[in-house]
Amino acid sequence: MKKIILAPDSFKGSVASFEACDIMAEALKSRGNIEVVKIPMADGGEGTLSFAASLAGSIVKSVEVYDPVGRKINAEYVINGKTAIIESAKACGLTLLDPEERNPLITTTYGVGQLVKAALSENADTIAVTLGGSSTNDCGAGFLAALGAKFSGDGLSLMPCGGDLEKIDDINIDDIDVRLKKVRLTAVCDVENPLYGKNGAAFVYAPQKGADEKTVMKLEKGLIRFAEIVRKKTGIDISAQKGTGAAGGLAAALYLLGADMRKGSEIVMALSGFDEKLKNADYVFTGEGRFDSQSFMGKVIGTVYTHASKANVPVAVFCGGYDSTENPEGLRTVCITPEGQSIDDAMRNAKENLFNAVTRFIEECL
Repeated sequence: MKKIILAPDSFKGSVASFEACDIMAEALKSRGNIEVVKIPMADGGEGTLSFAASLAGSIVKSVEVYDPVGRKINAEYVINGKTAIIESAKACGLTLLDPEERNPLITTTYGVGQLVKAALSENADTIAVTLGGSSTNDCGAGFLAALGAKFSGDGLSLMPCGGDLEKIDDINIDDIDVRLKKVRLTAVCDVENPLYGKNGAAFVYAPQKGADEKTVMKLEKGLIRFAEIVRKKTGIDISAQKGTGAAGGLAAALYLLGADMRKGSEIVMALSGFDEKLKNADYVFTGEGRFDSQSFMGKVIGTVYTHASKANVPVAVFCGGYDSTENPEGLRTVCITPEGQSIDDAMRNAKENLFNAVTRFIEECL
């Protein structure tokens, strides 16, 4: 009996990772006598919480927090044993705001800090915070305030936001929740953007969150000022670590609290027990919307391939489209989109296209 591991990422905007697993498994039925192991994947961004919730032993918790503009909402997080998984977008995500509300000068990460406090109350000893999909550019000042940090300066908001960074004169973290000292914090991040500069949080990501050119410059100055104040007060240079520009600098605040920075796909791999399930496998089927050079930079496809190749297990990548680059040894690329099909039609028919592509592949290759 052949053993096939199904470990796809989502096909953005068309097929969720768990749906892709089900579709692949349905196609494999036609081949008969195959052991199918489903491991729907995520890269540490939005959707990671759903993945974590699907794991055996996971408990979904809900707590009232403040959203990016200070409204009370209920946000979920997951407890699995002594590990808490927090998706920052549940409290400060761009999707929580209407288009006209998107302004990183006024949005805050305060609610993410509230989620961490809730996890601490559940006696978690490990807390992983995913950083994708934020609406914020407050360098995690709101997050720190929710955990007990004190800021001084004229005209500061009760929940610090991006526009407050230029106003902050001092920071005191002496009263940060003491329970954090006993917890391993992890910032789950798939980018290496610095805190500021041309590749930093303000210039690269703030325009996607509603910032115009003038706002970007104001946010940039605020990030530089805040980092300098933190350095003078604590001796820690939060701008020195790669990836601290993630989530508008929320990664920098986590780094200040001693968090280690890890790729989201690696966290998901560890939580899913991928390497153990890979034993005695004959093939791994994975997939995503578009397969290109970025797929090997900490994303699901590259991580799946790295782990599978070490175990000498071949990998098939099913994708909506791909760049015509040479594949590494042990990897085959399968475009699921029929020749001549428009992008809109490909998105609408992605589930059918995936089923048909997997069916053809197993008929030809298994």
